Amino acid sequence: MHQATPAATKKTPRNFRGVFFSACLLLGLAATPATTLADCVLGEADEVVALQKVVDGDTLRLTDGRRVRLIGVNTPELARGKHRAQPLAEESREFVQRFLAGGDLELVYDRDRYDNHGRVLAHVYNHRGDSLESALLAAGLAFHIAVAPNVALAECLSSREDEARLRQRGVWQPGVWPTIQAAEVRAGDGGFVLLTGTVKKVHKNRYIWLDLDGPVALRVDPRGAPRMSRRNDWNGRRLMVRGWLVDRGADYVRKNPGHKRWFLAVDSAQTVDLLRD
Repeated sequence: MHQATPAATKKTPRNFRGVFFSACLLLGLAATPATTLADCVLGEADEVVALQKVVDGDTLRLTDGRRVRLIGVNTPELARGKHRAQPLAEESREFVQRFLAGGDLELVYDRDRYDNHGRVLAHVYNHRGDSLESALLAAGLAFHIAVAPNVALAECLSSREDEARLRQRGVWQPGVWPTIQAAEVRAGDGGFVLLTGTVKKVHKNRYIWLDLDGPVALRVDPRGAPRMSRRNDWNGRRLMVRGWLVDRGADYVRKNPGHKRWFLAVDSAQTVDLLRD
C-alpha cells in the first residue's frame, strides 16, 4: 500500500545534523546491530523540556508533571496487573532511556496536542535533534501507527518501519510478534493488534468500510487515506493492518444486522499492507 519516501526536514535555528546510532536487540541469541539515520523531523521545537522518567517505550513523564505520548508509534506494553509484558517491552523502554540520556528534549506538536487521557501528543527529539519515533521504528522496537489528524510524518515514519521489517529487526523477527487472523477474532479480543484478513465486501458512508472475513471491518477515513478511498478493486484482497481493534459488542450487532462487531480504524494508508498470496 505504501512506498518509502524521503525524510522530512526539520528547520531549526541551530546547525542540525542527524546522528548515527546502533541498537542491539537481544532475544536470547546474538545481538543484532541496527544502524540508521534518525531523521524523521517536522519543524522547529515548540518546547524544550526536561525528562523525569521513561514510563514505557511510547510514554514519557516530564519534570513539570506532564505526560507525553509519542505521535506515530506504538510500543509493546509492559507488565501491568495480571497482564504479562509483551515481547520486547523492556527492551523498548531501555532503548528510550539510552536515546534520551544526556540532555533536554524537544517537543514538536502536530494538529491535536492532547489525547483522551490528557497526555501531551508530540514528536520527540533528543538533545542532538534526533527523532525518537524514527529511532524506535528503525530498531524494530515499535509499530508505526497513524491517528488522525496527527499524520504529518506518517510517510517518513512508515519508511523507517519498512527498513526494520526488511531486515527483520525486533518485533519483525520471525515468531516474535503474533498476528491475528480476522476470521479468528473472538469475544475478549481487542487492543492493539497486527491483523490479517481478506476483504469480502465494501460499503460507504462518511467512511470506506472494508468488511473482512470473520467479524471484523476496517473503517477507512478518506481524508487521511485518499488513495485507499479511490480504489475499486478491494474485494478478494488480502491485507495486513496494524491498529486498535474495537469491540462494539453483541448488542450492537443485534441492533445493526449485517454490521461487523469489531472494527479497526485506518487513518493513513501507511498502516495497511497488501499481501501477496
